[in-house]
Amino acid sequence: MSTIPHLAGPERLRAATAAAALRTNAAASNVGTPAAVRQPDAVTLSDTARSIMAAKKAVSDAPDVREDRVSALKSAIAAGTYSVDSRRLASKLINHLGI
Repeated sequence: MSTIPHLAGPERLRAATAAAALRTNAAASNVGTPAAVRQPDAVTLSDTARSIMAAKKAVSDAPDVREDRVSALKSAIAAGTYSVDSRRLASKLINHLGI
């Protein structure tokens, strides 16, 4: 225990007596009581957290490239049946760029 240098005579005695009484009371309260049973740590996730984890896993498991869509577009281009709706494309670009 560190000392408190600015306490003089009677104050120092009172502080030391109070500290000793606290230690005695703490020791007395532990006598006859069983040691605290240590519980293992546990974590519980909310339903929302579980849903978010499941969604993240589904997204990470999904392929980056939709091969079926790519194949269909390649076939349409090769057959000459693929066309671009220029009005729809322009509208999408304007909305995306915020113009």
